[in-house]
Amino acid sequence: MDPSLLKDLKDFKKRSATQPTIEAKRAKPTPSRPKPSPGLPKELLQPKKAMSSPLGVTAPKFRSKHRFAVMAAIVNFMKDRHLKRVYEELSLDEILDQINYTDISPSDKTWLGQEALKKNPKLTCNDDKYAFNSKYKIKDKRQLLKLLEKHEERGYGGIFLDDIRESLPDADNVIRSVQNKIFFITRSDKKVVLFNKNKTDEMKVDEEFQKHWRAISVDGIGEADIDKYLNNAGIAAMQDSGLSKQQQAPQRKKIRRKKATKIHNVHLDDSTLKDYTKES
Repeated sequence: MDPSLLKDLKDFKKRSATQPTIEAKRAKPTPSRPKPSPGLPKELLQPKKAMSSPLGVTAPKFRSKHRFAVMAAIVNFMKDRHLKRVYEELSLDEILDQINYTDISPSDKTWLGQEALKKNPKLTCNDDKYAFNSKYKIKDKRQLLKLLEKHEERGYGGIFLDDIRESLPDADNVIRSVQNKIFFITRSDKKVVLFNKNKTDEMKVDEEFQKHWRAISVDGIGEADIDKYLNNAGIAAMQDSGLSKQQQAPQRKKIRRKKATKIHNVHLDDSTLKDYTKES
């Protein structure tokens, strides 16, 4: 190699050694998030909001003393106790003491004890003691699966996730533990419905058939066009087998008859009666 080039290389190394260098910080590896299980709705994948402790209720800085606000606080308190597996019935005084509403007016307290709470569908009353009235009486996954099976057998369909969460303590974890035995459908209004997964209804469809099925688009095609296409292909389209509604006969218009008016002095003719207005 040319001696001049070697000298330039040594000089370059000396200069680079004397110049300070700043190393770029390495990005910290982000912890890999667990992949969501297929079939679980996003409502079950989101972290559950922490519930207030039913046994240690602290009063907020501002609370409404309106009778309906007190009733709502009582219902929420009793529901939290139920979801904490505390099923002991409480009297009105005990409830008001635990939610720090002992300073309500006597009239509101009478209204709550004699009318509002006893008629509230979310509560049950037994000898002036109250408990939360959940829509479904279930306490574990076995009872949940049995309830879904009964709904399927009786043709009731599915059950709302919100109703399960309101009835079953620790509902989200219980549902995750049996996700292979149930399935979910999210409606257009974002409500999630739980169904029993009946293995006898499962049917394997050939992948080639699925591929052809998904390749056919019927967007923007009306039912009449589809029927015409099937008829041209020699396929009879399924017709509505339901009972046809009887067409109502058009109602006849009622003919209004003129009322007969009584004419007086019909026995008098023109020779008897004479008009004198023209002579005057």
